Amino acid sequence: MRLSFAYLFLLLTLISLGPWTGEPAAQDQSPEVHLARIEGGIDGRTAAYVDRVISEAEDSGVGAVVLELDTPGGRLDSTQEIVETESNAGDVAILTYVAPRGAQAASAGTFVVMGSDVAAMAPQTRLGAAHPVDARGGDILGTLGEKATNDAAALMRGLAGAHGRNGEWAESSVRESASVDAREALELGVVEHVEPDLDSVLEAVDGETVEPKGITLRTSGATVVEKPMTFAERTGIQPYVLWTLAALAALFVFSVSLTYRRMRRWRVSTGSEGMIGEVGTVRRPVAPGVGGLVFVHGERWRAFPEDHNRVTIKTGAEVEVVALRNGAVFVRPVANTKGSDGPRKLRE
Repeated sequence: MRLSFAYLFLLLTLISLGPWTGEPAAQDQSPEVHLARIEGGIDGRTAAYVDRVISEAEDSGVGAVVLELDTPGGRLDSTQEIVETESNAGDVAILTYVAPRGAQAASAGTFVVMGSDVAAMAPQTRLGAAHPVDARGGDILGTLGEKATNDAAALMRGLAGAHGRNGEWAESSVRESASVDAREALELGVVEHVEPDLDSVLEAVDGETVEPKGITLRTSGATVVEKPMTFAERTGIQPYVLWTLAALAALFVFSVSLTYRRMRRWRVSTGSEGMIGEVGTVRRPVAPGVGGLVFVHGERWRAFPEDHNRVTIKTGAEVEVVALRNGAVFVRPVANTKGSDGPRKLRE
């Protein structure tokens, strides 16, 4: 039981804290860049993840965070949260990189790219198709659809303008679902860099000053520290839920163990082992070879004398059970064991 509790405690502690990804500082004090990967649909968990990574970077004095994207889109409200986090990180430059080859930053991902301080894409990636849709992927009809489109277009154009990007194309990605590949995005002024890998991106942007934050990037030779999602961010299950489940599981294990021990004791006390040493009363004379009846253990039992050469044990005499075979008890008079006044084993 103690080992079970220890293992359970250790497992839940590791799960609730998430993977440890810290690395010791380099001997030469090279700059650090924190990397968060946004893969799959964007939702509230994604927004919380991005907020945590950027907040940790601010707290530790890291100058840049890279958001590596491969997403088909997601919730507009969660995307708005990410954009706000990017924009309000005054001391940290946010770089977006659409990667690997073949990846996309479609729909909601386009807003994240437009909200970043530096936007880069890997070759053979794509960006755009940001027209708002409903939860099932269909058009939002009527006045509500028009309002959603206008609001999203204004947000996209504003983000592009704040970072010196092509606002006309940005708006068309919302109103017309316009999409571009990496080469077109670079030519149209939608992104600043097209590079084959992250190291190349960091080399290319080194020394740039990003606006409107006014941060000069120092990323050449930087140590990239990956910041994966925690268990809670991946699943949406908060640590306190895990601890509650752990407590319930521990109570269940304890209850099962206690019940098992009680059942074992009950089987011993109610089986043949429990009968040995019990004291009962003769109800019908117990004769050698013939047997009789005794009342013991709260029941009537067919009984035979332990010593086949003994005389018949009379009705009313107290006897002690010495064996149980084939559904019958074998007994001997109490007076012939330790005396009539000797210690007896009584049923509790």
